[in-house]
Amino acid sequence: MVAITSMGILTTAEGKRLSITYSVIDDTGKIIKENQRINRVAIDENALGHIDALENFAVNIIGGE
Repeated sequence: MVAITSMGILTTAEGKRLSITYSVIDDTGKIIKENQRINRVAIDENALGHIDALENFAVNIIGGE
């Protein structure tokens, strides 16, 4: 099983970059890999729409304080 332990969205020159940290756990609960990291630039329009929605949500939180 893969357990996502953190995820971030960064705006870079390439576009919207997803930085994902995860662990891999076997069927017995033993951690096989820990704190693995992968980065991808989002190019899928559906994913980009979700990222925009999250960024708008964050702006509304900031504006509400």
